[in-house]
Amino acid sequence: MIRSDLANKLASKMNVSYQEADQYLLAFINGIMTNLGKEKRVVIQGFGSFQLKEYEARIGKKPVTGEEIYIPARKKPVFKASKELNQIINRKRIQHPVYMEAAPVHVSHP
Repeated sequence: MIRSDLANKLASKMNVSYQEADQYLLAFINGIMTNLGKEKRVVIQGFGSFQLKEYEARIGKKPVTGEEIYIPARKKPVFKASKELNQIINRKRIQHPVYMEAAPVHVSHP
């Protein structure tokens, strides 16, 4: 699935145009990227979390020549799936309206 597929699904679920859904999707992605750029962790409850992992500088080798090269320290984004997402991936049934396509969502206000 690519971004345009996600935007199409979002458009049909929210009853908005593709362009509007794509703007929502881009805003969501940009929010994640902006916070990661500020070295902040991003948590989406029921889905997972995005954070940065730091890698120390090290000496590596070129695979073909065996020549040693310096690999500088860097940070990479990593995603950790939530318990619910792991259950879905591993085909365990989840009885929660958010994860069930046809189930009605009941919201209670305190």
